[in-house]
Amino acid sequence: MKKDESKDSDQVEGEGSYSATRRYNKHLGEAIESGELDEGAEAARRAVEGPEGEQLARAAEQAKRGPKPGAGRTDAAPSNPRK
Repeated sequence: MKKDESKDSDQVEGEGSYSATRRYNKHLGEAIESGELDEGAEAARRAVEGPEGEQLARAAEQAKRGPKPGAGRTDAAPSNPRK
C-alpha cells in the first residue's frame, strides 16, 4: 500500500469524522481548563434557584414531553383533500 492510500483511509469523515472529534476534544479541554464550565454551571444554578426557577422547570418539563405533533415542521405535505 502506498503512503497516500493509508493517509486517505485515516481521514474518514461523516458520522465517523475524526477531525471533528479532535476539534471537539481540543475545545472541550480548553473550556474545562479555562474555568468557563464552572462559570456557566454557577450561572445555571443561580437561575434555577432564583426567581425564574419555576419558569425554567416548566420549560424543562415541556422539553421532556417533546414537540407537539406537527409543530415546527416546514416540510409537511399538505393534507389530502380526498380524505
